[in-house]
Amino acid sequence: MSLRVAFDIDGVVADLRSVLVRQAEVLFGRALSIAPDVDADHPLEGLNHRERKRLWRQIATVENFWETLEETEPGAVARIAAIASACRWEVLFVTKRPATAGDGAQTQTQRWLRDKGFPLPAVYVVRRSRGAIADALGLDAVVDDQVTNCLDVVADSHARPLLLCREEQPRVPTVPGGPAVTRPAPLTLVRSIDECLEVLEAMH
Repeated sequence: MSLRVAFDIDGVVADLRSVLVRQAEVLFGRALSIAPDVDADHPLEGLNHRERKRLWRQIATVENFWETLEETEPGAVARIAAIASACRWEVLFVTKRPATAGDGAQTQTQRWLRDKGFPLPAVYVVRRSRGAIADALGLDAVVDDQVTNCLDVVADSHARPLLLCREEQPRVPTVPGGPAVTRPAPLTLVRSIDECLEVLEAMH
């Protein structure tokens, strides 16, 4: 049977953080740090609630904003496509991207993936828990850069979550195991797309 894998978009294959930092620094006139987990739900460090809303309102006015991003790792999308084709994997891309000016987030994302080397990509713009989605779609693995999403996959499905963390010293999450006991969360930590693909190939 072919492997069924879902890849998150922002932070995994698309570099949203750098663009948000540049937009925010222009908008607010001050330097900002790049937080490790940035999306619509986990915005930049150094911004208050009002500034965050203003930043996302600004992003929403940019025509086809989601097509302007660079890859997190050059050639990552094409490498995923090549291995998926060779191994006959079924690959889905999932994202919580909000709407912007221009075409819908799904259409923008499909065109971006195609232009980066993944023909005919299947893209789901989701609102539900990643675990519920993994369970409903019968996924074998989910690749994400958000710890909370990976823990949702653990809690609500049989899929294997791969946490993509490019930090020098990652914050490895723990799961409570009693009043004074913790155990490592059942996540597979990977540092790059290439390492992620190695794990998936071993599963295959």
